[in-house]
Amino acid sequence: MKTVKHTRQMTHIMQMVRMMLIVVGLAGSLSPAQAANEAVSQVLEDTVQVEGQRLNLNGSGTHIIKRVKIFNIGLYTTKPRNNTPDLLASPGPVRLKLVMVKEVDSELMSRRFLADIRSSTTKEERNQLVYQLMALGEGFARMGDWKVGDVMTIDWSQGKGTVFRSNNRQIGETLKDDLTMHAILKIWLGDNVADNKLKRLLLGDKE
Repeated sequence: MKTVKHTRQMTHIMQMVRMMLIVVGLAGSLSPAQAANEAVSQVLEDTVQVEGQRLNLNGSGTHIIKRVKIFNIGLYTTKPRNNTPDLLASPGPVRLKLVMVKEVDSELMSRRFLADIRSSTTKEERNQLVYQLMALGEGFARMGDWKVGDVMTIDWSQGKGTVFRSNNRQIGETLKDDLTMHAILKIWLGDNVADNKLKRLLLGDKE
């Protein structure tokens, strides 16, 4: 009888706990990690202001390395862009916004980012980007480790260059050329991307 009574008490307690979770919006199918990721994904706003112009979210997705989600990424443009040549030919402004969903060592982030830029460019383009890559590497080196929820924005306007910010703090100097941003965009939107699904999502496709 004691066992039955104890079981009934535990069942009642679990029901009360679940009711409390429902009231505060925590019950359901989301695990704590999923809930955190959901909150992070909401940081990708539908619209942003860059250079005094309103940009709309063209598309968004998640950057994944070896099945591990690293950051959510959103592409913001003045008007819908559904192909890479059209995007690269536009005068901008353009914003890429990265929201971390996994903690990453700053040195690893820097090395990976620069390696991705190198792999997205030709030898001729890399020769033109030597100074920019050095400046960007130095800027990353001064940053701390990237934590969940940290935000990087990369803003570009034709003729004005590219500005990197981490949590609204500028990383390094403004890189006053157009090739830098083109090389960065090609990491996710070039001809030889690692994730074609992410490319399609950034260019406006829906899952």
